[in-house]
Amino acid sequence: MRAILFVVLALGVVAVSAFPAQPEDAVLAEFLVGTVCSFAGGVGGAYVLAWAFAAGETGWEAFGRAIVGAILGYTGGTILGASLGVAATGTLLGIEGNIGLCFLGATAGTGIAFGIGFALNLGDPAFFFIPPFAAAGATAGFNVGARPRS
Repeated sequence: MRAILFVVLALGVVAVSAFPAQPEDAVLAEFLVGTVCSFAGGVGGAYVLAWAFAAGETGWEAFGRAIVGAILGYTGGTILGASLGVAATGTLLGIEGNIGLCFLGATAGTGIAFGIGFALNLGDPAFFFIPPFAAAGATAGFNVGARPRS
């Protein structure tokens, strides 16, 4: 229980750091859409890379390659989904943000989530915390120097 509380608190600190850059409603919308897109990107990336890595193999070799592909695809898909979701939402809401830092923030958020998961020995449940952390990092990065589009 303490581990989950720690993860939620850390996520809150990262997400709140972006609030002064623009109105709160845009930040919350970016974060929520980024989280949903991050989950979708992670699942899609895991499926595609698991299939691609295991193609042409049989037995345990195919199984091992599929696991590696799924982990790499989930990680990459999470980063890409969060970044695209946050950037698209911000753009649709009329915010001109930092796209490069959006991708960098999503990568940092993913790394932080993996680090917390390994430090607290969460195992597989850590994968459920990665998309919100990626979205929080992408939101924070996107809102560095953000301004309304004129």
